Amino acid sequence: MRDVVIIGGGLSGLAAAVELERLGVPYRLIEVKPRLGGSIMTETEAGFVLDGGAFAFPKSDSWDFLTPLGLADSLITVHEVSRRHLVALRAGTQSVVDALAAQVNGTVLRRMAVSSLGAMDGRFMICLENGLMLEAAALIVAAPARHAERMLRTLAPELSLRLSAVDYDTITRVNLGYRAADLNRPITFPWDVAVPFYMWTENPARVPEGGLLLQIGVRLPPGQDESALSQHLHEHLKPDAPPLVERVDYWPDADPLPPHRKGFAAAMASTLAMLPEGVALAGSDYAGFALAARIASGQAAAARAAAYLRATAG
Repeated sequence: MRDVVIIGGGLSGLAAAVELERLGVPYRLIEVKPRLGGSIMTETEAGFVLDGGAFAFPKSDSWDFLTPLGLADSLITVHEVSRRHLVALRAGTQSVVDALAAQVNGTVLRRMAVSSLGAMDGRFMICLENGLMLEAAALIVAAPARHAERMLRTLAPELSLRLSAVDYDTITRVNLGYRAADLNRPITFPWDVAVPFYMWTENPARVPEGGLLLQIGVRLPPGQDESALSQHLHEHLKPDAPPLVERVDYWPDADPLPPHRKGFAAAMASTLAMLPEGVALAGSDYAGFALAARIASGQAAAARAAAYLRATAG
């Protein structure tokens, strides 16, 4: 079967699947977790719509991709102390994942971990940690560099070594939901590298009547007890009442650092040039953190895979 295997069911992997669907290319998608979306997850509690991953994004990002997903009117304003223009998704960031997943009709294998990738007789071999082996005519690896480098050690050792140098900002995202009247204004935290961001919204799409949702990013020192983090932040805010909801999510590879560094695009172009024919990489580690860039990365990976299949047909 001349199909494509996509490894990773996050935003870029789903975008790749949808694009392959549009191109009429058969595919299978492998996801290690029981759910799709990667670090993007949204839950509702007591009327608060909480994002476990990224909550807000620069308004200046491209948002054209929302229209074909039926989400053209889904952006709301988010407040941030430095007065950057930030927006969030009305129903949470997972609404983008759900809209993409609804268009995926190919085979999706969940709770499947890939241990290594290889090639034999013109086919790619995908070794799963449960001992199973799959074959594919082309591969899309839509996984963070820290995982992709392990998978690619046999298939592309020099590329794997390059990917192993990618480092990350470890972030703990804390969501706190309050009655707005219980919070003192303005909401401020002293500038500190340990608190790289905090933002909030009172939009009724994300909070119950009279509510305020705050997300705070924290860099925890090694060995710090996460269980006390919400209480520490709550005490700093000095509200008149306890939070109505709280959620803490720790992400060891939340934010790939290279996209924020000078020369990233040129360095990544050099890295991607090392890919074997028939293999593509997709995701924020390779394209940047903006949602549009991550989706475009998946679409480009699908186009590369489809072009390879056409070139090797027959």
